[in-house]
Amino acid sequence: MAVTSSLLPPASLAKLKTIEDRIAYKYSQDRIDQGLDQDGNDIDSYRSQQNDGDDEDQALMNWLFKSLVKLEESAPPEEEEDDSGNVVELEETEEEREYRQEHEKLTERVSACVAHFCGRAASGAMTRTWTFRSNPPQSLKIHDPSFTGGDVGFKTFGSAYLLSKHIAQGDIPQLEPWTNEAPTIPPSTQLALPKILELGSGTGLVGFTAALYSNPNGPKVILSDYHPNVIATLHHNSKLNNLDSKCDIRLLDWRDILRKRKLRLNAWQFKGDGQDQDKTTVETPHRSTEYDNLAPSSIPTEPKDDETDCQELTESDRMDLIIGAEVVYDHGHAELVAHVVDEYLKKDLISDDTQIPLERRRPAFHIMFPLRKTHADVIADFDFWMNEMGLVDCRQAKEWGREDGETTFLYHWREYIRKEHLSA
Repeated sequence: MAVTSSLLPPASLAKLKTIEDRIAYKYSQDRIDQGLDQDGNDIDSYRSQQNDGDDEDQALMNWLFKSLVKLEESAPPEEEEDDSGNVVELEETEEEREYRQEHEKLTERVSACVAHFCGRAASGAMTRTWTFRSNPPQSLKIHDPSFTGGDVGFKTFGSAYLLSKHIAQGDIPQLEPWTNEAPTIPPSTQLALPKILELGSGTGLVGFTAALYSNPNGPKVILSDYHPNVIATLHHNSKLNNLDSKCDIRLLDWRDILRKRKLRLNAWQFKGDGQDQDKTTVETPHRSTEYDNLAPSSIPTEPKDDETDCQELTESDRMDLIIGAEVVYDHGHAELVAHVVDEYLKKDLISDDTQIPLERRRPAFHIMFPLRKTHADVIADFDFWMNEMGLVDCRQAKEWGREDGETTFLYHWREYIRKEHLSA
């Protein structure tokens, strides 16, 4: 059997390569970074030249399915029955082995293209390099696991890339002294190196970018998530970028934080009025002066899976900077994130030195999320809970960006601080 017999003809192989190049370009940083006008439309002609929409996608899918059928028809036999009806493996010649291997490779390539057209959740794992045009340029390799392997946090969202670019460009005031090429802080002025926490890290692009650009002598950047598969991905990406010495990966379940705060509030109220209270049915507390004297909790949580090889986040002190991308996309998240930020964000100014601009001395939470019409009520819920926690956005910005290189969103970037720091 000739190795090339019954496989795809040269014209089909060339078409398959064109489809693969198109898919690779769609997910590439070049595609994601290409310009959008003020309405979020492509400035370049990529869409009109390379993608005529759903009709072309359907035509390509039909061609790929036909190619799979042809490959199935030409699949080499893997086993046969002997005279007694028993299944036995075939002994292959060198030529037959080469044919089978080539057949398997082609089948995998066509199947991967089919999976792409079924959506990102079906397209499998990928590792991409994200490059930041700083001076000098820096880059990170981020592995996005498959949907079934990651369950949650399985891909790098557009909001994560946009927030990471702002970190690399020195747009985060609490990081600016360490990321800017020419910081304006007087040399004699001492500013403590910031303690940084990322919420809902997912694949970790934002947290790893913060670690890449923050002062190497500062505290480790803490990346946090609650799911064992996500924690495993974070460990993998940390090693992939040699950042283990600059990052600390921790378990953090937002639900545990809210539960702890309820228990602490109950204990505080019980101590204050001397009357017993039901500690299991207390209403969700709003932010008030009742929380002012409550330090981060030492109440133990339920044990986590040992397979994560990861400690829970139990920091006794608070953070100078908290960052989060795509962390509010459900009504439940709105309340949880607000409580977690209030729990871990530092209450005092980072420095009392008035020579340092106030925006650099204020502890802050930076969040980036897409503005989806279907999630407007979720953001309104988030606004309510942040206000209840005494947190106010002192800066907002909007910009267009791409999700997976194709779908465009208007993204919202906000910086939240404590109300008392607005004009401290």
